[in-house]
Amino acid sequence: MIRKNLKLDILAISAHPDDVEVAAGGTLLHHIAMGQKVGLLDLTRGELSTRGCVETRTHEAFEAAKRLGVEVREQLDLPDGFFTDDEPNLLKIITNIGKYQPDIILTTATNDRHPDHARAANMVVQAAFLSNLIKIKTLEEDQIQETWKPKAIYHYNQDSLNKPDFVFDISSYIEKKFEVVCAYKSQFYDPLSTERETPITCKLFFEAIRGKNAALGRTIGVEYGEAFNVVRSIGVQNLFNLL
Repeated sequence: MIRKNLKLDILAISAHPDDVEVAAGGTLLHHIAMGQKVGLLDLTRGELSTRGCVETRTHEAFEAAKRLGVEVREQLDLPDGFFTDDEPNLLKIITNIGKYQPDIILTTATNDRHPDHARAANMVVQAAFLSNLIKIKTLEEDQIQETWKPKAIYHYNQDSLNKPDFVFDISSYIEKKFEVVCAYKSQFYDPLSTERETPITCKLFFEAIRGKNAALGRTIGVEYGEAFNVVRSIGVQNLFNLL
């Protein structure tokens, strides 16, 4: 699913496969239905997941991408649980920002239960800043990069109950969102599985996600919503566009 010179409207950068689908799948589905070009970039392949193996997770990730209808999905193969914000890893993210030139980046929560999420969020913010510096050299060709500055970075709310800066209406896409998430068969509830149970494999996990989306939707007067946080303030030109 790798395409060269593909300009994206939205690039969702996650620490692990399934991060963005669970936290912001409805938001992506909405924008894809609008005709926006969306791509996914996983920093790791989620190889430390309790259930399944890396090959299974990779297969599931690309099946989820197919169900979403994204233009591209890439995986950087950084070490799950142990990646750091060193220069080589930042350059990998910078290179992909330059390659896909997204107007908007969606990425992990700045504060969350899983330490990879906050670390990934910080790396993406750094990489987005550095991607606009003309003297940065890419890893592959040791050449001056093609600079790019995304218009905005939005952090999707994950496990921790961070107070959102805005909530996106996903009421029309809630069922399709769960169809996408269910592509990760090894990661979530399976009554036939004999593998060890985790916090996300219990039967009530999907109910908890649906309940969270419903509670968020209620805060803006709709059925279901997904929450986001921002590092910088959001500019508004028309108060009547706000719910």
